[in-house]
Amino acid sequence: MRQSILCAAAFICLTNAALAAVPCPRVTCEHNADVTDLSRFRQFARWKHKTGNDLAIAVWQYLCDRQTGLYHMNEVIDGPDPSKEYATVRDPLKLLNVYNVGYCGIFGPALDGIFQGIGFEQGRSFGIPKWAHSTTEVWYDNAWHYFDLDLRGALLRADGVVASLAEARTHRELWTAPLRRIEPFFPKDTDKGRVFDIYRASDIDYYYRQFQSGHTMDFVLRQGESLTRWWRPQGGRWHHIDTYHQTPWLKSLIAQDPPGYKSNHADFSVWTQGNGLWQYEPNLQAPSTDFEDGMYAVENLRSGAEGATFVADGVGRAVVEVFTPWIIVPQVGVMDDPEDDGGASVMTLEAAVPLTLELSLDGGRTWTEISKVPPGVARLDVTRQVKGTYGYLARLAGEGRAGQTALRSLRIETWVQVAPISLPRLMAGQNRCRYEAGDRYGKQTVPAFVLPNVADPEHLRKFVQEMPSRYDPSQLTSRIQGDVVLKLTSAPGTKIDWFTAGAAFTTHQGTHASRTANRIAYAVGQPQEFQEIYRSEVPEWVNHWRYQWDQDVCLPEPAETVYVRYTGAPAVNVLRATLHQIAPRPPQQAVQITHGYLIGGRPMEKTVDLTGPSDYTVIVDGEPENVFLRMTVPSQ
Repeated sequence: MRQSILCAAAFICLTNAALAAVPCPRVTCEHNADVTDLSRFRQFARWKHKTGNDLAIAVWQYLCDRQTGLYHMNEVIDGPDPSKEYATVRDPLKLLNVYNVGYCGIFGPALDGIFQGIGFEQGRSFGIPKWAHSTTEVWYDNAWHYFDLDLRGALLRADGVVASLAEARTHRELWTAPLRRIEPFFPKDTDKGRVFDIYRASDIDYYYRQFQSGHTMDFVLRQGESLTRWWRPQGGRWHHIDTYHQTPWLKSLIAQDPPGYKSNHADFSVWTQGNGLWQYEPNLQAPSTDFEDGMYAVENLRSGAEGATFVADGVGRAVVEVFTPWIIVPQVGVMDDPEDDGGASVMTLEAAVPLTLELSLDGGRTWTEISKVPPGVARLDVTRQVKGTYGYLARLAGEGRAGQTALRSLRIETWVQVAPISLPRLMAGQNRCRYEAGDRYGKQTVPAFVLPNVADPEHLRKFVQEMPSRYDPSQLTSRIQGDVVLKLTSAPGTKIDWFTAGAAFTTHQGTHASRTANRIAYAVGQPQEFQEIYRSEVPEWVNHWRYQWDQDVCLPEPAETVYVRYTGAPAVNVLRATLHQIAPRPPQQAVQITHGYLIGGRPMEKTVDLTGPSDYTVIVDGEPENVFLRMTVPSQ
């Protein structure tokens, strides 16, 4: 699914026990696969040693399972792009970790992405216009094989091998009188002969790489920070889009208790949607190291006896980052009135001098003043600015004398949406769990998303070296022709160790596909001497006008600035990047992990304190109902 160059696993060895943030922590359990990365997903014990037909069936069945699978609801949209063509979520990691839901136009490409992400050499999604349906084929053993995640079905030939689309369109008996079959078998379609007739009569639209793959589930826990994730909804919080209240049956479905996401096929999943809560409350008083550990950037402030204190006379500024790989969601009020949403992210602070709060949603490129904060305790709800995003920067600024306290306390609470299938589930008896820390290359890095809105010239201008010469944001299929250079800059005090560069490209189709010459290249430090990292090779079977590509690049040496040149030939329409930065100081790995569950309705908790990655065991006496998982880095 994701292409990688120059990358090899590497581990950072700590030479001291310095107090610091914990990058890329995660908890897994033996009962469900690690979906934080598809290379880890491939290592799940149930299919680790399988290949070909056996592997494809095992993964597909897992994704159709009521406990571990995705479920049908409707479209899912996020990100800055105003076009559904590009904003529809088809990134497997987002679906498996954040949303849990979709429909055929999402599941067809996403399953293709999952298959390619676990090592199948190629795949494709395809559309069936006569049924307004989209699904998937994967290539192995020198043939195509058809798997349907949305309708939950696959067709077995007599030899036990999954049939291709071509066979599904020509062999009625595969549908109506199969010699062999696997479950599930198109449970919502009782008249399988009718389905065959539709398939046989319809044209087929073949899609090449309709999925995105640039997202990461990595994050950082700072001193004084916890992340709690629940299997069930918490107080009516979900990512709401207009389609959900503009479609009567969907609005009615979401309004059912508990309000929020749920399948319109109740037997497809035991889940609705889960939630997560980030709670960050650093100790700002010396000698605590929380302030030094947790601030994104600081000017003329340090921790003091009563809180953050001015170093010298003048203006002091502190920037704190809220970063989350799960989308920020509010408590939804009236569905069709976004103005009454609240509680998505709330800052509670005690100011000792007048302060100004500013927010940045573009990595510090621009700032917007939100509020003047008088001395005393203030509660600032920034839901309107940050819901539907994956984080922001908050800058607090004030003026004072050397040694004067500026900020006595700070607490930020941010709610997110979580896919329950991603959480490490406990079962009755002994549960083997594992805590690990590190990105997919084994490095302890700090992630950042770079997501310019190519449809908005002023937004794009903030991210590129210069505006492209052939640029028309109104042209959905050819926004940028020729070159555009994206400038990637690391966070203060860090350097980029590796990154993923991605894009949505336009392609020529069919026999003209070979004329497609889209490219990606990068340069370090200065926008010159670019190295090519991707050149298009579009197959002739494609008959859709666009595709996606995401490319990993591990740098020979970490760098503060990297330039990525995209060449649209015929066009490039979306730009994106995910940075993985070396932390500004040696990281630690100690965390506290708490599993919360119910036994016969009685709340139970199991807490373990771990100094670094290790296995641990949770013994559950009785059949549990999983409630939450909490990861904490204590304040120092």
